[in-house]
Amino acid sequence: MDITFTQGVPHISLRHLKAMLYVARHKNLTRAAAVLNRSQTTITKAIGELETQLGLPLFERTPGGMLPTRYGDCLASWVALAEAEFLNAGRIYRDYRNSSADASNLPIFSMTISYKRLASFIALYDHRDVRVASEQLEVTPAAVSGAVRQIEDLLELSLFERGPGSTDCTPFCEHLARHIKLAFAQLRHGLDELASLDGNVRGSVAIGTLPYTRTVLIPRAINRLLATYPELQVSTSEGRYTQLEVALRSGDLDCIVGATRPAIDDKGLCGETLLEDQLAIIVRCGHPLIRRSNLTLADLMDYRWILPARHTPAHFLFRQLLQEHTLPEPHKSVETSSLSTVRGLLLESDSVALLSEHQIYFEQQSGVLTVLPVALEKTSRPIGVTTRAHARLSPATELFLRELRAVAAEFPDAMPG
Repeated sequence: MDITFTQGVPHISLRHLKAMLYVARHKNLTRAAAVLNRSQTTITKAIGELETQLGLPLFERTPGGMLPTRYGDCLASWVALAEAEFLNAGRIYRDYRNSSADASNLPIFSMTISYKRLASFIALYDHRDVRVASEQLEVTPAAVSGAVRQIEDLLELSLFERGPGSTDCTPFCEHLARHIKLAFAQLRHGLDELASLDGNVRGSVAIGTLPYTRTVLIPRAINRLLATYPELQVSTSEGRYTQLEVALRSGDLDCIVGATRPAIDDKGLCGETLLEDQLAIIVRCGHPLIRRSNLTLADLMDYRWILPARHTPAHFLFRQLLQEHTLPEPHKSVETSSLSTVRGLLLESDSVALLSEHQIYFEQQSGVLTVLPVALEKTSRPIGVTTRAHARLSPATELFLRELRAVAAEFPDAMPG
């Protein structure tokens, strides 16, 4: 099975996938054709072409009907999830238009639209530039504009507000893009699982990473994963939590690993705590404070501080700590979430940094950075993984999370201090 992808969209007919799904549901060609309002000949041809493209038998043809094989059952379960996302988008469209009319028969919601049109829509949504989108798709800008315009005509809505040198999304465009991207994420996972049924696990996992986890936790889990399943593809994305959350909600990411946020279960996301981490004061080896005994937080206030970005849980805990000690915020500080920037600032100055000891694991081992013995009460924070609530995780994501949990469980013994 060799399926090409563009912008995360598999080059596979949505019509064919829907035909396969309904035959798998009804186990009968006649009933499926009636529900879909298509001829039996058309359905038979669609399934045959799909089986040829995949190189797998999806059904057993019997006198009593068409019975899905294990390949058919596997793929149908994921296509059903994709169909649900298209239908969810249709319900949002109906509410947005304040209409009682059923929108599920529109091609974009009924999975009867070309994947190429949707790839153009997603590319323009992602890049907000027709020229860049066309380069990604290897088509002309006119082809991208034409495909998006056809979708807008179907919906009788503008999806993008085009201005001089800029392309902005309308509110409905944001909803539509999220559900379509989620639908294609389900199809990608289904094709991955299909390719893995014969024993060699294949597929991909896309991980959003926050600063704490990038030094040891995630690299170690990835190394273990690939040692056992070398054919898996792993990608990581770095950024602010808010950016990663958007990508997670739309299916561009499978999980986010880092300091978890409170009350995420109320927002369509769910969190799993892997460990509790304690913040520490980090300096270069040779820093003048290393020779001091009985250090307190107040002793550090005249030094330049390197702090996590203001929107992070670590920065919030630091402000709470200062309030507990009735200390003002440092009057000299640099805010950054870049570990390489923190390292460079520390090594060439007498600055002090607020970090986790785990984040300087390799610098401690090589003797360039160390931890000051200053108690930072009430600065522990949960480190964990965030996924979409009630989502079916891909096999590759499940395997990664298994390794991640194992590495996290070893942290108290495996890390220094």
